[in-house]
Amino acid sequence: MRRRWPARALALGLLLPAAAARADSVAPLPMPDTHPVVVTYWDKWTGPEKDAMQVVVNDFNRAQERIYVEFQSVSDIPQKTLAATAGGVPPDIAGGWAVNIVEFADKNALTPLDELARGTIVSRDRYLPVYWDMGVYQGKLYGIPSTPATTALYWNKGLFRAAGLDPERPPRTIAELDEYAKKLTHVEKSGQISQVGFLPSEPQWWPFFWVNFFDGQLWDGGAHTTADAPNNLRAYEWIQSYPKRYGVSAIQNLSAGFGNFASPQDPFMSGTLAMIFQGVWWSNYIHQYAPKMDFGAAPFPVLHEGDPPTTYVDTDILMIPRAARHAREAFAFFEFLAQQAETEKLNFGQQKNSPLREVSDGFIRNHPHPYIRLFQDLASSPRAIGQPRMSTWWEYRVDFETAFQRVWLMQSTPAEALHVVQVRAQKNWDRAQARARLLPSPSLRVAPFGVLALFIAAALLLVWWQYARARAGRIAGRSVRANVSLRKGVLFSSPWILGLLAFLAYPLAASIVYSFCDYSVLSPPRWVGLQNFADMASDEVFWIALKNTLLYVALALPLGILFAFAAALMLDAGVRGSGVYRTLVFLPSLTPVVASAMTWIWIFNSQYGVLNHWLNKLSFGLVGPIPWLSDTRAALPSLVLMSFWSIGQVVVILLAAMQDVPVSLYEAADLDGAGWWSKVWHITIPLTSPVIYFNAVMGVISGLQLFTQPYTMTAGGPALATTTYTMHLYQESFRYLRMGYAAAMSWILFLVVLALTGAAVRLSRTRVHYMGG
Repeated sequence: MRRRWPARALALGLLLPAAAARADSVAPLPMPDTHPVVVTYWDKWTGPEKDAMQVVVNDFNRAQERIYVEFQSVSDIPQKTLAATAGGVPPDIAGGWAVNIVEFADKNALTPLDELARGTIVSRDRYLPVYWDMGVYQGKLYGIPSTPATTALYWNKGLFRAAGLDPERPPRTIAELDEYAKKLTHVEKSGQISQVGFLPSEPQWWPFFWVNFFDGQLWDGGAHTTADAPNNLRAYEWIQSYPKRYGVSAIQNLSAGFGNFASPQDPFMSGTLAMIFQGVWWSNYIHQYAPKMDFGAAPFPVLHEGDPPTTYVDTDILMIPRAARHAREAFAFFEFLAQQAETEKLNFGQQKNSPLREVSDGFIRNHPHPYIRLFQDLASSPRAIGQPRMSTWWEYRVDFETAFQRVWLMQSTPAEALHVVQVRAQKNWDRAQARARLLPSPSLRVAPFGVLALFIAAALLLVWWQYARARAGRIAGRSVRANVSLRKGVLFSSPWILGLLAFLAYPLAASIVYSFCDYSVLSPPRWVGLQNFADMASDEVFWIALKNTLLYVALALPLGILFAFAAALMLDAGVRGSGVYRTLVFLPSLTPVVASAMTWIWIFNSQYGVLNHWLNKLSFGLVGPIPWLSDTRAALPSLVLMSFWSIGQVVVILLAAMQDVPVSLYEAADLDGAGWWSKVWHITIPLTSPVIYFNAVMGVISGLQLFTQPYTMTAGGPALATTTYTMHLYQESFRYLRMGYAAAMSWILFLVVLALTGAAVRLSRTRVHYMGG
């Protein structure tokens, strides 16, 4: 029998017992025996944040028996939710960020909630407008705020005291912030920074938001982006003043030693950084990783004293994907969560402010964040600003991140960097608006089957022609009887043929069709002709990614084969313990790529990495710390250097080829007085050239598909220095769901691979020697 949801008071002081502070400590309630409707709920949270939501989910499951919410923690939730929705198997509830609303709704991936919300407590007058409006797009409600956030300036009061500053008086203006930062920064005689007052690069989450502190904006709300507006330029000139003041190398070396976010090695937690721009959640991590720190929080400094505080606002949001099986039951959970007691319980547990207009005295009084009233009030500031609600915002944001890195590394002036962003952002926005006006072409969904039918018809025509020739006796050496079993052979191989058609031929045909379309999987394709290829030609990131990839192949492939050949020669010398050496050389190639990448991140660390340590030792201190992965000049060569780690497989193959060379040839060369190098050049290399050629062709193909290492180690940075072709293709297809553009890119990659492989085949005619040939 269904029980009513209890309208009980919330005893905030007793919320979430100490066990909830431990990761994954709150267990879900067992499913009742009444066979309820199971609502699948995906969200991104782990640890204490997951525990806080699990408590609310347990409350809901306990309050009634008709619906059971099954809560799961899912990583990379935007991409996985979109993929599941496109595949027709979405969760009933998906927890994302406010920015996902525009992206998902624009791709037809969400269920509108207006009808479900009508007549319930889930209404605009219950929530703070800044948070409620984040769930609305083009006049329709698509998401409900769950745990919101505002941002402010945190400062370390202990470091303020040590610098002779009043620990209770934070900077109030940007000018004061700069003065405080100077006093709190310690530069050693060597030029290295041991403590820094403030860095606009920490954290690197909101490089686009700094313009708002200088009265700038990124979009006029209509047809124009405003990346290079004068106030935005002023903000980025202020950002660049920091690397100008301290030096790019000094800041890079300092930043390379920063630990991970939410760890004791975080620069703010460790006392290396005195002030930081962070969100309401930051207190939670201070309590965990720096419990003895005396810290303060205040509105971030404004441009002119007396201006209203500017704060970045965002919210976690609950959505119902399109084609969810239990939309009404999912919304019943939204209605339960909208109760003040449950909303406050959730946000108390996650140590965040409330999205509701009304907040209980107990919520503020018992909240573990000592400055929660500040963050609650900031949400009502007239300068509480979120991310622009544009369908192309993710691309715009990535472009701003690249511009920030270029300005921060002193590679571009602010004017140059923002101009590049403006041109690209405006082009993307214009293209999105133009394509939105195109009529969908549902018939294009079946076009790949037409292309596939042409493939099959051509194959059958070829088979029939061969069979007809055989029956006519025109194929020398083959009797008609030998071809009579053709049909039996086709039937015997039909499982493989069907697999080929389903998993290779159809995707190939689909990529051909969709390369001429605007297609997001979730909406019918729109025919755009050659526009994808034209956009590619004017896409700066495309050319940068192609250049990086070709440069990587040009460096890593010949050097890798050279080192592998040298190692194989040494192992072929027959020295004592060669079997052990062979094993040691081969073992690294068995290490999973991601594990190797994580290891090399620490090897390349500029402050604590073993590579810099030994370079410094061997050069007697002449070689200082090298920022391997954070310098645009060193990042790609670092990936090339790392690639030599896994040449063991090539070494073993070359060694087998060397040991297959007839010994008589070396003996004859010895009788002729040939030296070691002459034998290598005139015997070993020619007779192992087929194996070298094979590894070269395979190296070209694998090098052009480089993805895992830069994705794991550098995320394509700094300033796109390690963005490879496949990384750009992945972003276009799975981050932006521009499948048509990605299909066009894949065909360009195919042509590049074909051209380079063809060049290798042509070269092999005169450079590859086969024994007995």
